[in-house]
Amino acid sequence: MTLTLFPLRTPMRLTVLFAATFFGFGNSHAAEVAANGSTTTIEELERRPIPGTDLEMRLNLVTQPPGYSAPLHHHPGQGFVYMLEGTAESAYGDEAIKRFRAGDHWTEPADVPHRIARNPDAHTVRRFLVFSVNRPGEPGTVFP
Repeated sequence: MTLTLFPLRTPMRLTVLFAATFFGFGNSHAAEVAANGSTTTIEELERRPIPGTDLEMRLNLVTQPPGYSAPLHHHPGQGFVYMLEGTAESAYGDEAIKRFRAGDHWTEPADVPHRIARNPDAHTVRRFLVFSVNRPGEPGTVFP
């Protein structure tokens, strides 16, 4: 897998480099998840326990097709999202819809309804990294 790091903003470039070094991209496997008739690919790049806690760190690469839209869901663990490619529209709880493009990043709050999660572009895939902290065995996403 090859990441193009130069378009990334400087602070995030360091974060992505750190994540790639710390977690390593070599231990990946993919899972397919269907949502609203579209297919999302979630590739787990790494999963490690956090010493001294009952938590673990996860790093996933998510790819969503053009026009993808997720149903209402929430994330049990706190997450940080970094857009690699494409466009995202997202809204948690009652907040306004925000638009993100490659190089943008945001925090994914734990246990807040993720009411808008979509790729509004009809022609381009959306790819992003998600770094999250969860309990072992806990799903990264819960659909009611």
